Amino acid sequence: MDFFHFGRKKEKELDFGATGRVYVWGEQADGRCLHHPLLIEELNAIPIVRVLAGARHCVAISASGAVFTWGQNNSGELGMDDFRPQTSVHHINHMDGLGVVEAACGDNHTVLLTNSGRTFSFGSDALGQCGFGKKSVFLGSKAAVTTVTHMS
Repeated sequence: MDFFHFGRKKEKELDFGATGRVYVWGEQADGRCLHHPLLIEELNAIPIVRVLAGARHCVAISASGAVFTWGQNNSGELGMDDFRPQTSVHHINHMDGLGVVEAACGDNHTVLLTNSGRTFSFGSDALGQCGFGKKSVFLGSKAAVTTVTHMS
């Protein structure tokens, strides 16, 4: 396999190859440990351009800016309106049309950057990592932060 992007966080690893197919292995949201790369079938027909891994969650961004998440969701880091873990890929449709081009994943949060420089964050903000001043609340769905030019 010819991988050109790699994401790794704690016990999870994730890659995608020149064909845009996404593979994952390591500890999964349901507690299983995969010792060999497993193709994420739900993303097979979607041109994925970016993949990232948090402590126990993953994010994929398509060429059109669509966002997909899966994994643990204890703090709302998957950008959904609930805190249920997702063992399969979930399309974050409320981000459609916003032109997401980049993401950053922490242990319990996710930050997305759009092509216009807007950022959206979700998950735990207990240490201020979502940009809302160390609120001890969990932010679900999307929460706009500010305008930036680059994330890493």
